[in-house]
Amino acid sequence: MITPNLLIVGAAKSGTTSLHNYLKQHPDIFMSDHKEPHFFINNEIGTNRIPKGISKYDDYIALFKNSESYKYRGESSAMYLQFPDISIKNINKYLNDNVKIIIMLRNPIERAFSGYQHVKRYNVMETLDFEEAIKECENRYFINTNFTPASRYINIGLYYNMVKKFKANFKENIHIVIYDDFIADTQNELSKIFSFLNISECVINTNEKYMVGGWQWKSSFLKKLFLKKNLFKKLIGFIVPFQSFKKILRNSLMQVFSIPVVKMKDATKSSLLNLYKEDIKKLSNIIDRDLKIWLK
Repeated sequence: MITPNLLIVGAAKSGTTSLHNYLKQHPDIFMSDHKEPHFFINNEIGTNRIPKGISKYDDYIALFKNSESYKYRGESSAMYLQFPDISIKNINKYLNDNVKIIIMLRNPIERAFSGYQHVKRYNVMETLDFEEAIKECENRYFINTNFTPASRYINIGLYYNMVKKFKANFKENIHIVIYDDFIADTQNELSKIFSFLNISECVINTNEKYMVGGWQWKSSFLKKLFLKKNLFKKLIGFIVPFQSFKKILRNSLMQVFSIPVVKMKDATKSSLLNLYKEDIKKLSNIIDRDLKIWLK
């Protein structure tokens, strides 16, 4: 049976979608078309929490059909990292010992804000402003079993214990990418990954960007119109039957009906820095990387 041997486990909003698509270009790597199956956590955290999450083993394995000729077969479920105990247990249960793990980490303050903006864009349940959302995010997640774990804006950025557990279990099979480095010199970070995987160098086309943020809907009405199933969407689907054209039309309409994101308040940023400061320092020690740029 063909099983994956490469996982990008998070953190969410740290470049995982871009990396997933860039690795697809390497001739030795097969990355699943379904980027985020979240098979290793879905059943435990609640099957209603992650859209299009996969819960059945046979469905998960089917993602890697006809991939046996590749040295690596991978998927990228960005919320594995925030549930290390569940993820590690199930990775060990279902996959071989030689599975390679890639962790991408972003300044947790920036990540929290970007994560909030992402959920607010694509999830009709997010109705609070950022300051209210970070106060309520943990409480409402545990009260409402339909809330996505991506809405745990603070928790996701407390990397130290998550990374520590993954490193303790997978040891030399862990590779960590810092988002700042990935953005500054993507080809160099890809080269490090190819070295980690012991595969040949490959020039990757990194011109296309994925899950680009920086925008929000002009109104909650427009958001619901585009995101929820309704007559408008059915009509568009009937008039424009081809997926490629639908994507172009959707992106064009989104540009018309969107506005730029207002930057985070200084007081909020300062508060989050105090919250994350000690965790960042401990993380810096265990990954042997100076992260003082995150403390400014």
